[in-house]
Amino acid sequence: METVIVGKQTWASENLTSTNFRNGDEIPLVDNFEDWTKYTSKGLPCCAYVDNKKSMAKYGLFYNGFCVSDSRNICPEGFRLPLIHDVLNLTDYLGFKNSNAEAIYYNSDAGLGLKGTKTWKKSFWGEPGDNSTGMNFLAGGNLTVRDGMFLFDDRGFTANHWLLDEHVPGPEVKYFPAPPEEWPKERSHQFTLGTGGDNSLKITDNFRFRGAFIRLIKED
Repeated sequence: METVIVGKQTWASENLTSTNFRNGDEIPLVDNFEDWTKYTSKGLPCCAYVDNKKSMAKYGLFYNGFCVSDSRNICPEGFRLPLIHDVLNLTDYLGFKNSNAEAIYYNSDAGLGLKGTKTWKKSFWGEPGDNSTGMNFLAGGNLTVRDGMFLFDDRGFTANHWLLDEHVPGPEVKYFPAPPEEWPKERSHQFTLGTGGDNSLKITDNFRFRGAFIRLIKED
């Protein structure tokens, strides 16, 4: 796996594409709403292409949050899932402090050097990054399910990535769309680049039934 050094951290330079846990167990790769629902509604891991097999080399795969929380470990030897403090160390190195006291982290400019120069659509709020860190995050958006369909939300404007940290219960937050009543309600944290195409970076959390990318960090 190719890597890039940013400060004292060594990150993977592209999103994860593995369809196996470290012990060799397969992660189901699905291509339709019914199969994603079959696994996710039971709290089981699965993954999906962004578009098709060709897109995997470019964007990586979408993983539901149950891949991240699974004890079999989705990371290959020598790598681990990033934690909140890894993202905070990264933004500290880049010189961008939290600008929202009510958020774990938010800064409207911290994503500029992390975003790649391609796939980001120009908008009122922002444009492609300059990739000065070499991390080359692409605007693959996220995957959700609604009304019996796969929905690839915010393609061209955001990039969502899972963190290992589980959501710490706090004030009730309204999410859209929420999972069906009988589905698991666990949430995990994510870091997100771009909101409507801007250069922001924020740490938030989301339901594990949704699909997001995984960008690994090298073990110390």
